[in-house]
Amino acid sequence: MKKDITEEYLKRIRENKNPSIPKEDIFNSMTTTRKPYSFFWRPNNYRRQMRVGIKTNSAEKSIVALFPHSQNKHTKLISITNYKENITIQYGKDKLTAIWKQRIISGKKQTWFIEADTQNELNEILDNIKQKIQNNIDDALIEFARKFKLLLPFEKPEWSRYEDWIKGEEYIDNLPIQCIIHAKHFKKVYGVGVEAVGGKGEEPTAKAKQYITNRMIEDFSPEIAESINNIVKTFEDSALLPLTEQIKLHLEVQRETLKTLKAIQNEKRSLSKEWGW
Repeated sequence: MKKDITEEYLKRIRENKNPSIPKEDIFNSMTTTRKPYSFFWRPNNYRRQMRVGIKTNSAEKSIVALFPHSQNKHTKLISITNYKENITIQYGKDKLTAIWKQRIISGKKQTWFIEADTQNELNEILDNIKQKIQNNIDDALIEFARKFKLLLPFEKPEWSRYEDWIKGEEYIDNLPIQCIIHAKHFKKVYGVGVEAVGGKGEEPTAKAKQYITNRMIEDFSPEIAESINNIVKTFEDSALLPLTEQIKLHLEVQRETLKTLKAIQNEKRSLSKEWGW
């Protein structure tokens, strides 16, 4: 795809609510009006895991006989690539893991162009895609466990790892191509884009949502600051000034009360002297 993206192509993108776009450099030349939340997103290495029955020799023999597989010589971990479409199954001693892999389109990893007007709309778009991936992973895990009688009571799949790749946000796109970053919550190992990473029990997309939201707040911080100032000014005009008048009135009453008390005390002293109290 050429760098000069045509208006017709952009129109086709925007007519599709969740388009998957194999090319990753479209934002380099996009000049059309963007929605507040606009970026490219790719879910990578989504993994869910569940505890299952301890591997037996008979179960291992049945599995390796039925599926093309690889097995680690040291850990004995069995890996079955494409057990289901885009899903790899790994069976260890007592853990079953399913790894989701995005489709390859025209030689490129499947990538979504996300556009939203609000935080709620952004959450809904990402959550819908995430839920479909989760359902596919869990279906594969449960099916495999049932096939080989590995299910344990009350055990359910949980997230064990994920990576959310993001591109199309100004700060991210300005990072040098040769820059490599490994941080607690983010990493940059590709030439373009960064990945929000999470481990056991952490929900995919959560960090990506927070990052995009924070960046949007930073972009609009002057407008937000002005709005806050206007609110403060309005509050001062409508609330603080009347309150000031009330305070003044209260102090005036206190002063008058003090004068009255002093007058009573003076009168009492005069009477005491006159009557010899």
